[in-house]
Amino acid sequence: MTGGQFFWTLQPARVPAGSRVRFDVTSIDVNHGFGLYDPHGHLIGSVQAMPGYHNQLDLTLDEPGVYLIRCFEFCGLSHSTMMSSLLVRRR
Repeated sequence: MTGGQFFWTLQPARVPAGSRVRFDVTSIDVNHGFGLYDPHGHLIGSVQAMPGYHNQLDLTLDEPGVYLIRCFEFCGLSHSTMMSSLLVRRR
């Protein structure tokens, strides 16, 4: 997971339900806040994305659906549009 003004890159963008996922989070420019929200809109994990560092967040994603990724650290004028998603599919 790499953050940049004003995007997230994620590989892979789909995982099976029940997967233990390790997010390796970094930034290519300024500090960002990686926030992962479940399909109901609840924040289930967060970690800082900082240039030159790799922070890790381990989560088990049991519920199928679309998980929203948002930046929660003000990173510039288009901060509010910095979103991506992860699809958790049924096994």
